[in-house]
Amino acid sequence: MDKETLYALGFYLKRGIGFKTIERIICEFGSFEIAYKSGKFEPDLDRARAEIEKAEKLRVSIIPITSPDYPSQLKTIPHPPPIIYVKGEIGKSSAVAIVGSRKCSSYGRKIAYQLAKFLSSHEIAVVSGLAYGIDTAAHKGAVESDGITYAVLGCGIDVDYPAGNSNLRKAIIEKGGAVISEFPFGTSPSRENFPRRNRIISGLALATVVIEANENSGALITAQFTVEQGRELFVVPANVDSIYSRGSNRLLRAGATPLTDFEQIFEDLPYLKQSSQKKINKVEIDEAYQPIINVLLKGDAHIDKIIAESGLSYCEAITLLFEMESKGIVKSENNRYFLSETGGMF
Repeated sequence: MDKETLYALGFYLKRGIGFKTIERIICEFGSFEIAYKSGKFEPDLDRARAEIEKAEKLRVSIIPITSPDYPSQLKTIPHPPPIIYVKGEIGKSSAVAIVGSRKCSSYGRKIAYQLAKFLSSHEIAVVSGLAYGIDTAAHKGAVESDGITYAVLGCGIDVDYPAGNSNLRKAIIEKGGAVISEFPFGTSPSRENFPRRNRIISGLALATVVIEANENSGALITAQFTVEQGRELFVVPANVDSIYSRGSNRLLRAGATPLTDFEQIFEDLPYLKQSSQKKINKVEIDEAYQPIINVLLKGDAHIDKIIAESGLSYCEAITLLFEMESKGIVKSENNRYFLSETGGMF
């Protein structure tokens, strides 16, 4: 692996260096290699080299936030993970998260499975947490439709958890999806890891759909992150006396959008459907990109500035930026976007 990844891992794995310090390193230097050369910080390079050696044996990619391969969508959340471990491939497709409780009804499993199949048929990736129950049904719905799905773990990527989903994990990778974790190799699935994991689930997606969350479900934490990250939150309504949905019904009372029909996702997020279409007229593409181009013609800009000056919603802006980046029209670095001199229309 390259030096940037080595130094990023060295800082990430160094005892005594926490998230705040790493965020300060990124803000001050913009590169872990530059931070290392400054002499202000001392990474644990021995531990980093051992981690890289294991990654190469397991065919796991280690992606620092400073890498162009780091998911653009994830970069925009508050406190994004400095490092992610990826087994498989994270593509450029737009994604929707499907979450819910481990203990769920047959109805909840059916809806999660069918929704994942529906999204896959429109080339929308499905994000979930590989847990039993709703997560498993969502991943299976995508896999069995030859769709892309991403499983975000609350443990090290080398830890077989939950053990009953080993074959599903393999199928996710074989179908072109990925298993993702921010935790170093060997990290056990401790209770405190899962709230951190949940911010990545919502962070990879343009919207989150909650299906059957009980009062103590971790899906409620994912829902909270969804709102904090400025993403759309949908909840599938359930019977008022259902013990499986007391938490999700509470989200509805708090103002979450009821999802009563799968097509409603595209009605509420029209740019999600546009990004999933295989063929779009070039003139329409150029017109859709113009508000963002007008902002970036003035110079590079953070996503917040792009939204404020373009008049686009968060979901509209981030979806268009995904498309523009994949076509080489824009590039991103350190959470800022700028026009490419060689790409797209220029």
